[in-house]
Amino acid sequence: MGLFDRLRGGWVYEDDADYVIVGTGAGGATAGKVLAEAGHDVLFLEEGPRLKTKDRPRDAIGALSGSMRQAATQTTAGPVPIPVLQGVCVGGSTAMNSGIIWRMPEDVREDWITNHGLASLVDEGELERIYETVEEDLEVSPTGDDVLGGNATLMRQASEKLGLPGKPMSRNAARCDGKGECLQGCPGEKRQSMDVSYVPRAMAAGARLSTLCRVEKVWIEGGRAVGVIGSKMDRHTRKPLGRFRVRARHVIVSAGVVHTPIILKRSGLGGLVGHRFQAHPGAAIVGRFAEPVRMSYGATQGYEVPMRSRGFKLESLSLPPEMLAARLPGVGAEWQERVANLDCYTQWCAQVRMEAKGRVVPGPFGPLVFYQPTARDLAKAKEALVLICRMMFEAGAVEVYPGIGGIPEVLRSPAEVDAVEAQKWSPAAIHLVASHLFGTACAGANPGRSVVGPDLQSHEVAGLYVMDASVFPTNMGVNPQHSIMAVTYRAAEQLALRGGARQAA
Repeated sequence: MGLFDRLRGGWVYEDDADYVIVGTGAGGATAGKVLAEAGHDVLFLEEGPRLKTKDRPRDAIGALSGSMRQAATQTTAGPVPIPVLQGVCVGGSTAMNSGIIWRMPEDVREDWITNHGLASLVDEGELERIYETVEEDLEVSPTGDDVLGGNATLMRQASEKLGLPGKPMSRNAARCDGKGECLQGCPGEKRQSMDVSYVPRAMAAGARLSTLCRVEKVWIEGGRAVGVIGSKMDRHTRKPLGRFRVRARHVIVSAGVVHTPIILKRSGLGGLVGHRFQAHPGAAIVGRFAEPVRMSYGATQGYEVPMRSRGFKLESLSLPPEMLAARLPGVGAEWQERVANLDCYTQWCAQVRMEAKGRVVPGPFGPLVFYQPTARDLAKAKEALVLICRMMFEAGAVEVYPGIGGIPEVLRSPAEVDAVEAQKWSPAAIHLVASHLFGTACAGANPGRSVVGPDLQSHEVAGLYVMDASVFPTNMGVNPQHSIMAVTYRAAEQLALRGGARQAA
């Protein structure tokens, strides 16, 4: 036991609040902003550091190491691991995503009402009001032509030629100046991620923030959540310095789809906690053009082709040069020649709405995510990637690099795409990455089929709430951040009304 432990009777840090919120991503930040502005005493606990945008590394490796869990090396378990991307810093994954905004599709909302009893949570009028509020707060607007950039512009051209339903992305970055550095944190803080928007707004309203606090379990007494317990982490080594505890009248867990169920399980919750893990795994294809594309300029993601009826969505996705170079095929002089023309490439990706359901369980060295796409999921992925290849040639590509195992590294004509489409692709051939995650603490009116109720309070433990994408009973087929914020905003407003005013000091 260290000096601080002895001085504090075994705890290096103790505090109390009306509401303790575990996590500062889209869910936690929104809940904190609503509750703090309603006059409640709110304490944010964030496992990662608070990274000032101006101080964040501008190289991709440095950015990933400092802001993403396991430096973006976290994967699913099983024979074909899939990288699972999650932020671990103030702002969570919003601090390095592209700020893409989609309202919840109506078919998803109706499904949640009909099959999960969530009519009060996703009331149409209330969600409309909340969307309008959030969109004004976060400066949401379509990506303008002036910052679309060559990568997205070529995708638009291909979409129009093929008659596809493409459109500029709506993003929380109306003042974007096209530096293409969303991954590293917007240099001028023009993208309204949670670390530069709702967390500071909550703090302006009186909320407090304690970083480098890894919550391990909910503190439960008499069947009610009364706080949280965890470890205070060293900023540089990320190793525990000692134990902390926070007492609160209400606990809100917003630690993300992978870590929220782990906290709940450590706290003694059972049932369907950790079940129904769902995702939008995606893959990307690179194309080479004869003339410069200038991927380095423009919104990191500016154009999309939603194909919901076919189960996928196509997106432009620019990469930093060091990551783009790693995607190029060839060795020796051939590879060097391609790298010498680094300004001539596009990269477009497919996000697939997969039917597969997995599970998150505690492991000896951290959470284990068991997840395996079905044959139908992989067929959809193949369809989407083949379409991207065709789009690139339609836009004028001279070479296309599928990056898919077992097929040619370089395609030079649409006829070669036909041949690739006719081949049977191995399940391990497609290199998927999962960034949109859902489930593991699903909401629903029936306690036998869900973890939290329509108010997002645990069916098992009073005063314990989950407010992140863990509560989504289904995946969506579109980017989830806006819907996470909307349902959290709705639940937090209801909680603020029930929770009473801030207690006098």
